[in-house]
Amino acid sequence: MPTVREKVFRLYASFDVPWRKYILFYVIPAVVTTFVIALYIFAVYPHILFPLNLVIYLIPAFGILFSMLFPLVKGEKRKNEIERYMHLFITRMAVLASTHLPRKEIFRILSEVKEYGALSDEVEKIYNLVEYWNMSLPDAARVVAKRCPSVMLADFLDRLAHSAEAGEDFEKFLDKERKVVLETYAIKYEASLAQLDVYKEAFVAILISMLFFAVFVAILPMFASIDAKILLYLTLLAFLATESIMLYAIKVRLPQDEVWHNRKDVRAPMDIKLLKTLPFVYISVILIFLLAFSLGLSLYLSVAISLTPLFYPGYLVHSAESDLINCDENYDAFIRAVGSYVEAKGSDVMAMERLRKHDFGKLTKFIDTLYKRLLTRIDKKKAWNFFAGETGSNLISKFTDMYVTGIEMGGNPTRISRIISDAYIMMIGLRKKRYQSATNLTGILYGLMVGIAFALYTTLDLMKMMATMIKYYPVNLQQYIKIPLLTAKFPIATANVVFLSLLIIHALISSIMIKVVSGSHKHSIYLHFAMLSWIGIIVAYLTDWIVGKVLSF
Repeated sequence: MPTVREKVFRLYASFDVPWRKYILFYVIPAVVTTFVIALYIFAVYPHILFPLNLVIYLIPAFGILFSMLFPLVKGEKRKNEIERYMHLFITRMAVLASTHLPRKEIFRILSEVKEYGALSDEVEKIYNLVEYWNMSLPDAARVVAKRCPSVMLADFLDRLAHSAEAGEDFEKFLDKERKVVLETYAIKYEASLAQLDVYKEAFVAILISMLFFAVFVAILPMFASIDAKILLYLTLLAFLATESIMLYAIKVRLPQDEVWHNRKDVRAPMDIKLLKTLPFVYISVILIFLLAFSLGLSLYLSVAISLTPLFYPGYLVHSAESDLINCDENYDAFIRAVGSYVEAKGSDVMAMERLRKHDFGKLTKFIDTLYKRLLTRIDKKKAWNFFAGETGSNLISKFTDMYVTGIEMGGNPTRISRIISDAYIMMIGLRKKRYQSATNLTGILYGLMVGIAFALYTTLDLMKMMATMIKYYPVNLQQYIKIPLLTAKFPIATANVVFLSLLIIHALISSIMIKVVSGSHKHSIYLHFAMLSWIGIIVAYLTDWIVGKVLSF
């Protein structure tokens, strides 16, 4: 296990900008600029008092610290990108190895798969060292391993070098490595999901504390002569900051495993429909809000009614995602059947003719379309690309590309489909656990919305009652008896706007959080945002009416 010091040295070693160039063109200008800024501030404002002068002294230190940490941050980003795609990379390499291509050719093909990001760059370095610098594959792998930011990839390249020198069969070596990498990925994935439970409990505890603080701020004028408006605005800012930080922490900690693909060549039918729908939805939201507010409806009713058009794109995404998940669940059986039929029949057209008669759930219609495109015999690869793209599934897209590439290179269909199936089954199993965590989180967030709305608007009614009571105290009593309650000013209008803003902020961040945890489509937030907002506003309206009636007795 490498130490922290070794990891830091590895991150610095992986920095892709020459150090002389980095120091001359980045470090020195940054440090000089921060010193000049600090001196200028002292020259213009010479009488700055503590602690502002301490902050100014720290400006040059910030420039130096940024120059030192930037290579580490960039190296850490490359490391995370490498380890994110490591399991797919090894699976694709195993598929190519099953075709018995030369190792150098396999590295060339992998270096052209740019969706792997930094991992493709590292593979390209190995290929360039072998192709243009006449190095052996073991030596090239060791050179790249020394400067690689990821310990996982570096260890794999070292083992690859030893295996090549020992003359071990490349396909057998990758078969073992594939199992190890998949198990490692599964362990990390499950550990991240386990930590999500800790984040959920912390999020609930923090929100309850922030809610208590909001309630305390609202009734503070009863006990102290203080302007509550500023405190209410600070509470709103604190809510926004706290929920945003928790959202960022969850997003960083969870593995990036998107449900929908991001292909540019083929769009899913749902994406095409959304592109046509969303502009009208946005315009409808704005027009309905302006109309409702101009008709004299209350602010929270105007907001709720104006958010109603968001239900339609949210429903489109939710419905399409349900179909996509069904396609994902049936793809493993399909790809294994394809491998068996293609090897037996010798033709993917004949295989599709048989398979389109079977029931593969929502995937069946895409199989039927694939068969019709293959039957034209125009472009087999493009037909498979359309099949992968139109399902919308990220997993189907990636593993179909692996299958097509392996078949193009002359690989055995059954062997390729088995390799793909092993990785696919593991990914689907992890996905199901993630969906379960997302479902649990969704229930918690909806429950929190009810609690937040009830507590805030109960407090608002209490503020209204206290403000009404103060009006009936005689002026003379307020002059001679110095009780804060008698001179308190309750900013009802400000509290109403702040509390509504808290509900909307919580609804928005909660919907984004559900999207991040489930890995859903970026437009899936609309459904949960509209539903959470409606629930919060309905609870707020009922609370305001019921508690107001009770306090009026």
